[in-house]
Amino acid sequence: MIHALRQHGAMSRAALAEIGLSRSTVASVVGELIEAGAVVEIGGIGPNGHGLSGIGPSGIGPSGNESRSRAGRPPTLIGLKGGLGVAVGVEIGNGIVRIAVCDVAQELLRHHAVQVDEQTSPQDTLLLVDRLIDELLEQTGFRRDEVIGVGVAVPGPIQRRTGLTGRACTLKPWVGLDPRLLAEHMLGLPVHAGNDANLAALAEMTWGVARGLRDYAYIYTATGIGAGFITDGRLYVGANGTAGEIGHTTIDEDGLVCACGGRGCLNTLANPDAITDQLWQSHGRRPSIGEVISLAHQGDAGCRRVLADAGRHIGVAMANMYNLLDPELIVLGGSLAPAGDILIEPLRQSMMRRAIHAGEAVPDVVAGELGIDVVVVVGAAAAVLRDANRFPLPAR
Repeated sequence: MIHALRQHGAMSRAALAEIGLSRSTVASVVGELIEAGAVVEIGGIGPNGHGLSGIGPSGIGPSGNESRSRAGRPPTLIGLKGGLGVAVGVEIGNGIVRIAVCDVAQELLRHHAVQVDEQTSPQDTLLLVDRLIDELLEQTGFRRDEVIGVGVAVPGPIQRRTGLTGRACTLKPWVGLDPRLLAEHMLGLPVHAGNDANLAALAEMTWGVARGLRDYAYIYTATGIGAGFITDGRLYVGANGTAGEIGHTTIDEDGLVCACGGRGCLNTLANPDAITDQLWQSHGRRPSIGEVISLAHQGDAGCRRVLADAGRHIGVAMANMYNLLDPELIVLGGSLAPAGDILIEPLRQSMMRRAIHAGEAVPDVVAGELGIDVVVVVGAAAAVLRDANRFPLPAR
């Protein structure tokens, strides 16, 4: 039962019974856990029809995992007691480091971001992370020995066999390193290391628009474009950890050379740099991707055009992905998500023209609920919260 609550967050007694326990066993075990102080009853559904968690549609706020299933009074939920321990999420991004502290009840307690030079060594970066962890723990009132684990997200694939980051990692000082071993050595805490898009997919499944789904794809747009695949309720990373590198799928065989050495990769056509590069002539400068999206919403024709073109290119990659994996939902997150339908509608149309759906509707494409400032870092914490085998609760 503890394992289920760590996986899914607060659940009703009826939902707990559906995982394989009889109702009488659920009632008995819940009573024992409440008496032991391990779980608490949550009085019904919180704001917006969801349970009480720390993350919501705007990035921070109410959310949860169990919705109102019928009219009338919502069920009482059973959740882990937050004071049992915390997980720390760390995002090592391009030019930024983010830290988040979540308790075992899936409540976001604090998060913080610091800008860093992209050429900062991994060792110096982790010294900064170590200091920030201590600062956030002090603010939340938890001790370091109450941290069950640290999730570390990096912007690139991690090879399953060796634990090393691949050459597609966009943060070059981290290429060829074992981020888990290095972080464990520097932080003195148990660590899970993962790709940023994969961990963002976990975040949306835990707190966001993909709650309750077992097969969906999350497209993360940042310096590059990656995907996280959830299949049968589990994160799929592939035989060697490189599943989801859709930014390096070929869209134009005669296109520009990509940093990976390939030609015409999706990243050369639709990542933020590729989008903003196209506006030099029309705008006399290179606006940030945030400016491009803002101007597009205000009606700027050039900005709307480059975002729509990016959506069409991403749609080609999405059609290929759909034909292979058949997800029930595709979620677009990261820096391009705020473009909304300006980008998503051309993406959807491009995908529908190419997807083989045998008479069935292709999956919906929606913007993620969690903003780029939190989605990866809380996803890193979620990887720890969900893994009861590697990251047990502190002994009491």
